[in-house]
Amino acid sequence: MKMTQEDKIAYHLDTNNALDRVTELVHTRLVDCGWRDQVRLACRKAISDSGDRIPSVDELINNITGNARGMVPDSVKKELLHELEKILVNVDKVAH
Repeated sequence: MKMTQEDKIAYHLDTNNALDRVTELVHTRLVDCGWRDQVRLACRKAISDSGDRIPSVDELINNITGNARGMVPDSVKKELLHELEKILVNVDKVAH
């Protein structure tokens, strides 16, 4: 049975630990560039700006996510895109 492209990608991510490597890369780069600290400060500000009412985690996520995505440096995005492109190029080399 021939593998679909989606199956090939999933197989490649599993067998080569590519997903774990990409996840670790993103985490490391976001910590290194200070993004994590910026998001932490944004969360603290949102909590302090809410006054006496403490926002739920879901409310914080909804309020912070858009800005947090915008704070990711272009260099991190480009590096991640490059890593994903390398993974996708290698997918077709997976044995059928």
